[in-house]
Amino acid sequence: MMTLLVFAEVIARFFFNSGFLWIQELTLTLSGWFVLFGMSYGVKVGAHIGVDVFTKSLAPLPRKLTALLASFICLVYCAMFLKGSWDYLSQMYQTGVPMEDINFPAMLLQQLDADFAWEKLRIDVEDGAVPIWMSQSILIIGFSMLAWRFVELFIAILYGRATGFHLADEAKDSMHLLDDDQTDDSDDTTEQKNSNKNNKVE
Repeated sequence: MMTLLVFAEVIARFFFNSGFLWIQELTLTLSGWFVLFGMSYGVKVGAHIGVDVFTKSLAPLPRKLTALLASFICLVYCAMFLKGSWDYLSQMYQTGVPMEDINFPAMLLQQLDADFAWEKLRIDVEDGAVPIWMSQSILIIGFSMLAWRFVELFIAILYGRATGFHLADEAKDSMHLLDDDQTDDSDDTTEQKNSNKNNKVE
């Protein structure tokens, strides 16, 4: 979806000398949601890249203590971001700052009571713009999910169910892909040779 939106914006800008102001704001918001949702999932499946040369050389007990310390530091990091996000979104909610170019559908606004919409949701029915606190609420959601993953990891390390962070190994993945390509090429070559032999026999 984001690719199509950016493609449409580029075509409109360079070929028709026009554009859609809301596309840039929407793609930036969507990318933020994807990243902040994805970071906790990355911890779960081991998609994050890290350097573990030092920890791999440690004995089991120091390695466990190092992993616990790293998990604790990550939790502190999440707590700091959650505090900052809460303060920021609370301020946005209090002031009712809206997004610049993204509005609610008119049909939805017609169903809302103007007083309720402003007092509870900070939505100006006459303007119709989406409040900043709604569009950027992923800050709280994303870092809460990330903190939960680190809590799970901390407990798993503490009770010996994990030895540390499960990190992505780009070099290993690249070699695996290279081996797959070589295997495919070898299979294609074998099939070609067999085909040539069959043609000669015929």
